[in-house]
Amino acid sequence: MTLKRRTIKKTAAFEGIGIHSGHSASVTVLPLWDGTGIRFRFGGDIHPITDARPCEALRSTSIAFPGGQRLRTVEHLLGALAGLSISDAIIEAQSGTEFPILDGSALPYVTGLTEAGIAEKDVPADVKVVIAPICVAHGASSVTAIPSETLRVTYMIDYPGTAIGTAIKDAVITPESFAKEVAPARTFALMSEVEHLRKAGLAAGGTLANTLVFGENGPLNDPPSRMDGECAAHKILDLLGDLALNGNIPTAHYICVRGGHRLHLGLAARLAASAIK
Repeated sequence: MTLKRRTIKKTAAFEGIGIHSGHSASVTVLPLWDGTGIRFRFGGDIHPITDARPCEALRSTSIAFPGGQRLRTVEHLLGALAGLSISDAIIEAQSGTEFPILDGSALPYVTGLTEAGIAEKDVPADVKVVIAPICVAHGASSVTAIPSETLRVTYMIDYPGTAIGTAIKDAVITPESFAKEVAPARTFALMSEVEHLRKAGLAAGGTLANTLVFGENGPLNDPPSRMDGECAAHKILDLLGDLALNGNIPTAHYICVRGGHRLHLGLAARLAASAIK
């Protein structure tokens, strides 16, 4: 089956707070019918997503553009667009702001985009595939892309000595499976690290309403979890959002062990210049 380019039928707007800034945050996604990919608009200035350069990867992904514009915590919206196979859209945001964290997952983005309506065009999607294994590693952490006929992610997390522990999530990514198995998974943190994060200028907007917080004996949230392997599933979302900065995600089986944003972005840089077609 030939994949087709997709956009949304009408504008979708999202408002909330920034999880790190603690300030009001908003972003709007608009239809784009000309097949030119994901684009960012700042007033009259428009940039393709490939103009974005990661400028920070500490507990979230921040990007900068040639015109000096910066955006923070973009990975959940970008992951939602990629997971839903939306290839063309305009993202409108105010420079220097953070995207809203909403409930800590991509589910509100998926719901808003789906309610806006997804239109499939009679134009083939720009599909790229990995043709040889590519690996990025740092210490005990690694992420590898190997040739595959489907877009698949296997993610292992390991937080020894904590209530998070070790978990593995495996998912073949389609719009349907993404919406069910990945999008609902919330960002997470250990209660023991919250004070340190806030002293570092992070997590000012973090609450139990938008973060899965683990105490010594497990999650402090009620209900405690949305799915088995929720933390590993959220890491899949982060990986998809980070890889989407290349414009599209090459078809491959991505295997990540103890990863994070820096590792994801390292693989994205390798993919941009390596064995894909």
